[in-house]
Amino acid sequence: MPALASDLSSVFSALPSTCVLLSPEFIVEAASESYLAVSGKSRAELIGRYLFDVFPDNPNDPAAHSVADVRAALAQVVATGQPNELPVQLYALADPANPGQFIEHYWQSRNTPVHDEQGRVTHIIQTVVNITAETQAAARLHDAQVREQAVREAAERQRGELTRIFEQAPVAIATYRGPNYIIEFANPLVCELWGRKQADIIGKGLFEALPEVAGMGYEELLDGVMATGEPYVAHGMEAQHDRNGHRETVYWDFVYVPLYEDNGSIYGAMVVATEVTEQVQARKKIQELNDQLAAVNQALQESNAELLTNQEEVLKVQQLLEGNVAERTQQLQSALSEAEQHRTALAQQQDLLSQILGQVPAGIATLAGPEHRFSFINEHYQMLSGRRAQVGLTAAEVFPEAVEQGFIGLLDQVYATGTPFQGRDMPVQLADPASGQLISRHIDFTYQPLLNDQNQTLGILAFIVDVTDKVLARQQAEALQAQLRGGSAG
Repeated sequence: MPALASDLSSVFSALPSTCVLLSPEFIVEAASESYLAVSGKSRAELIGRYLFDVFPDNPNDPAAHSVADVRAALAQVVATGQPNELPVQLYALADPANPGQFIEHYWQSRNTPVHDEQGRVTHIIQTVVNITAETQAAARLHDAQVREQAVREAAERQRGELTRIFEQAPVAIATYRGPNYIIEFANPLVCELWGRKQADIIGKGLFEALPEVAGMGYEELLDGVMATGEPYVAHGMEAQHDRNGHRETVYWDFVYVPLYEDNGSIYGAMVVATEVTEQVQARKKIQELNDQLAAVNQALQESNAELLTNQEEVLKVQQLLEGNVAERTQQLQSALSEAEQHRTALAQQQDLLSQILGQVPAGIATLAGPEHRFSFINEHYQMLSGRRAQVGLTAAEVFPEAVEQGFIGLLDQVYATGTPFQGRDMPVQLADPASGQLISRHIDFTYQPLLNDQNQTLGILAFIVDVTDKVLARQQAEALQAQLRGGSAG
């Protein structure tokens, strides 16, 4: 038997495969040089020892079950006399450089029985293949694919959320691609203001879909944004649109913003616009009234000059009419006083009307959840809030003065019902952070619910335009009209 054991050891030592010879009790009787190399064990540490005393489970891993799996497979070979194979098996080996530490290895093993003349299993040959590198590479590839998929899904969710916000936004939004400005996206409001159906313009060039605006300067503005990467902001720019059955002259406040590819190149532009036709027409009416006031003022000045020229003649007449001197003097003084008051009032009105209102900026913010926490705030909204708004704060925390004025209640109503709310020329008291005083403003605003695919309210889009100047302008126009009627009667 010693000679036989020596022969077995010599044979296994010379085998090119990674294998070990076991007794039916799983005692190691021989091992190939390749097996010794991959296991990190010497022949003296293996021969004559119980296999699982040499290669125990990792004690640092409570979930380790490699010993149980391999022992069960070997026991099956002894019981059935049939070979078997184990699938990929995680089997950690002790780290010789760091006592008490284990290194993860992945193995594929085949267990083959050796029979005597009576068919009894006398030995088991276990052949193993170390596939650690391949398995870890596959795991890294899988992890990378999972991360990539997660990134794609997150990007898709973000795109979907952005599309929902754009679709529900109370401002006109469209995106254009390429030098021909192919319309890739147009929200319902921009289609309504253009007088077009979405299906009729998507995929067409901007000036093919809207030929009436060609040649009005919009081509040059878009070319400039594409060439320089600099956004362009316009106030009260004129346009022509075929809508409501005829061609209308309208005016826009808008911004052109460049759109970039991943490599940093500009591929198109986005427009965010608000129609300000009513405001422009109001400014023009104010200017007309202002011009009329100037004409009245000029006529009054000429009348005063003529009055002064004739003053000596009036005095002579008074001297001749001695019986009516006191009465005529009083009349003259009253007339002069009234004329002076009239001139002063007209001058004051002229000063007020000379303050031409600029374009009112629009504030945009999104509020999440029933507490209305800010999740997005643009610069105009920050200015409107006195730079108090911060992402994460609730609307009530940012605008405590708005609670008693009913604006937080309106947010609650929109969130609960999913029904938008619009306010026009609404008075509001806003706190000035510098002085702590309340400032009266007027605003046009829309609270638009943001809905998910199940029409459940996720938050609210707040769109606010400070129209204080517009309200003041309207009040000035009404005062001027009344003043002009009084001047004409005089």
